[in-house]
Amino acid sequence: MAYTIGVDYGTNSVRALVVDCANGKEIGTHVFGYPSGHQGVIIDPKDPHLARQHPADYLAGLETSIREALKQAAQNDAQFAPEKVIGIGVDTTGSSPIPVDANGTPLALLPAFKDNPNALCWLWKDHTSVDEAQKITETALAHRPQYVAKCGNIYSSEWFWAKIWHCLNVDAGVFDAADSWVELSDYIPAVLAGVKNPRDIKRGVCAAGHKAMYCGEWGGLPDEEFLSMLDPRLGKLRGRLYDKAYDLNATAGTLCAEWAGKLGLPSGIVIAIGAFDVHLGCVGVGIREGVVVKAMGTSTCDCGIVSNSKKLADIPGICGIVDGSILPGFYGLEAGQSGGGRHFQMVRRGGLQRRRRIAWAAHGANGRAQTGAERVARAGLE
Repeated sequence: MAYTIGVDYGTNSVRALVVDCANGKEIGTHVFGYPSGHQGVIIDPKDPHLARQHPADYLAGLETSIREALKQAAQNDAQFAPEKVIGIGVDTTGSSPIPVDANGTPLALLPAFKDNPNALCWLWKDHTSVDEAQKITETALAHRPQYVAKCGNIYSSEWFWAKIWHCLNVDAGVFDAADSWVELSDYIPAVLAGVKNPRDIKRGVCAAGHKAMYCGEWGGLPDEEFLSMLDPRLGKLRGRLYDKAYDLNATAGTLCAEWAGKLGLPSGIVIAIGAFDVHLGCVGVGIREGVVVKAMGTSTCDCGIVSNSKKLADIPGICGIVDGSILPGFYGLEAGQSGGGRHFQMVRRGGLQRRRRIAWAAHGANGRAQTGAERVARAGLE
């Protein structure tokens, strides 16, 4: 018999789950609420746009949630044993980048930055970088339109480069101290695998995609010349990030001896490439071509996949078109929304509204701007 462990980093807590590979049965779970801030989020009463999290909470939650889930698994399944765990997978919120030093240590864990909110993880819903996001959009449209064509021609304040640039603008000390920036979804697998050097961390294409404007068509991340148009120091940072991002066919490494000891597991267990919660949620419910998955949580994302056997044209209004971001061999399509209110409104309008949505998805909007869900559905149908 074989078992796997899933670790899900949400906005307020981290959850671990032990699953029997033979039948998918859940035999052990545990939820760890982040102790820092308000319901796990570090906020600023003077700035409603600020939302950060402490990396120490992530590490404490990783150890506690897995150990407790393993304990429950042993109680619920007489066949279970830690030696039968064959893999660990991680999903997280995003874009949630963390500034780290040359040893891969988050700056927030260093004494010099102990009380500095800019050294924390910049949580997905941190919107302090609105101005930077607008300038990235304007600069890309003028000089590298392809960079934003795959994210609806609008770069978001929730995403990687906007947050890093805002950090540079408001706290150059943190920016200068950061050897690199690592998405939470890449950081946790690296921790489990014992990867210290930021340049050796395998980055997932799910997070790299439109969040960091990564695409194989232009050689990965945005080029140094473009980033230097924003700020020369951003251009120099590019060389300290990464050149390649990986889909779920790759592995982030294997469980290192240090974390094997902390978790009570044997070393050498395969660690999957990290990804965002919504995308792995789509995998969990069996996403396939022609089906739109609507993930509704703190925010709402409409997701679909289209085979990458032929090139997929950019679709106006889709906030993410990334090869391999959801499943290897498929373009992942994502259209985000800030909440679920629109969907409840559609339900209240009833069958007529539903029939109209199907018609728009199949035949176009006849001049009317389509919603994200309609565009995802139409791409799948075509």
